[in-house]
Amino acid sequence: MYKVLIADDLEILRYDLKRMKIWGEYSGFIIEGEAENGAEALRKLREASYDLVITDIRMPVMDGIELMKAISDEKLSPCVVLLSDYTEYSYAREGLLHGAFDYLGKPVDSQIMEDLLRRVKKYLDEKKQELVKVKQLENMAGEAFYPVHHVDKVSTLLIKGHDGALEAVEALLSSVGEALDFDPGKSSIILENAIEEIFGRVNAEHEWIRLYKDIDDFRRFEHTENRSWQNLSDRFSDSCAGLLDFLKKFVIWKNDNSLVKKACLQVLLHIEEDISVGSVAERLFISKAYLSELFKDTAGISLSEYISMVKIERAKYLLSMTNMKAYEIADALGYNDHEYFSKVFKQKTGISPTVYRREISH
Repeated sequence: MYKVLIADDLEILRYDLKRMKIWGEYSGFIIEGEAENGAEALRKLREASYDLVITDIRMPVMDGIELMKAISDEKLSPCVVLLSDYTEYSYAREGLLHGAFDYLGKPVDSQIMEDLLRRVKKYLDEKKQELVKVKQLENMAGEAFYPVHHVDKVSTLLIKGHDGALEAVEALLSSVGEALDFDPGKSSIILENAIEEIFGRVNAEHEWIRLYKDIDDFRRFEHTENRSWQNLSDRFSDSCAGLLDFLKKFVIWKNDNSLVKKACLQVLLHIEEDISVGSVAERLFISKAYLSELFKDTAGISLSEYISMVKIERAKYLLSMTNMKAYEIADALGYNDHEYFSKVFKQKTGISPTVYRREISH
């Protein structure tokens, strides 16, 4: 049974959560502790082990975001879910950047909480399995079997959105296959750990990814009935190729120190803050005309096109991962005309926001 800690300064909200008929054997979660603020929650996390923390964002003494940062700094390991009003969404987004699993709007719906617990349980179960795999890996011949150089190269090239990443993936697979005689049993442990490390590095370098994509969408690398070497290697390649395709859409800068990169990061990290070509130029202390010309010459598309592309990608994420209405998403992304938002979304994706949400949920 996974242990839950609830942190909220409102006793009535804690009570409402506790009386939901979803705890215990039904969900695999049990509420083991409560806290009135982040400081009390942090103290309890230091004193006992919890698997899941459900915390409000706005609290006295220490708020939910500060709690998230403290959990990260002290290397505590619970899964964290934030509670927020839609008016506090920018705070929830900051929490996601600090590693929150997800956020829920208030008041909390029992069915939505049940769905969330199902996803959290899957995540925690996989985490347990990963610890077992690491132990198995340690019990094998150790570093002689682990392709450190290849993992480094794949990670570096993926981070840059470089096509050479796929060639590096093939080299990694060849190295593992030859070292372990293409044994799927031993190879699966190595490859699963390699993909975790690669994706972890990419996620750490590009902190904005979690605003646009559930990285687990790429990391579907689990045991199946077909555990042949070919199946394992194909799935590894597909996972890396999917992540590369996604990154290439957004990592369009050529130089890590370039103004274009800085402009892109301003857009990616602040897409819901009334972002525009003018506001990006102001943040970078350069003229709008100069930035526009430089961006187009370097990236091949205009900055306004890039902003529009990022907005639609964020909209897709919000449609698939939250219960926000289409007009609420339009407002969050700076579209004053909701019909115009739907029109742009359809132009970019081929379908309306409503149809997209329906299709993604099936």
